[in-house]
Amino acid sequence: MDNPAATFVLKQKLVSMGGDAWIEDVQGNRVFEVDGKALALRRTLKLNDTAGNEIYHIGKSLMHLRKTFEIKKGEQIVATIQQGLVSFLGDKFKIEFEGGDELTVKGDIIDHNFMVKRGEVVVVEASQKFFSLHNVFAVQVAAGFEVAMAAAIVITLQQMEAEERNTTVTSGTSG
Repeated sequence: MDNPAATFVLKQKLVSMGGDAWIEDVQGNRVFEVDGKALALRRTLKLNDTAGNEIYHIGKSLMHLRKTFEIKKGEQIVATIQQGLVSFLGDKFKIEFEGGDELTVKGDIIDHNFMVKRGEVVVVEASQKFFSLHNVFAVQVAAGFEVAMAAAIVITLQQMEAEERNTTVTSGTSG
């Protein structure tokens, strides 16, 4: 059964190293919890369901030359997100799934206006255009693409950009 199209709302929020945040749907219902944990060498995030069960574990990989984050389900790496060395054509990040699927990211992550594409098909789109509030943006997920994975990807991209700016960021709404 395919996942239906979905939209969730994120509020960019600077939090402490151990902070938590909520991701909500457009009606304001909590959908996912982002649990921020700090380890000695790297920051990790957990994407949990509303009952607190871990869906994905997001952490920085120290095994790559370029900045790379891993998204794990249990102990299994299901996706890696790697920052490009140079972004002449606007592809700053590459997302690779363990099954061989590959996605690219186009747009402006800092301003929350970007698309995640599988080939020419947009599977995730983040945009502030529907909100007048600063740092609030919608994430639209195409039908058939897993909503929790979309949230994990967006959170990871935000964390990678935050590290570029030497800050720590978790995406979500305060709870």
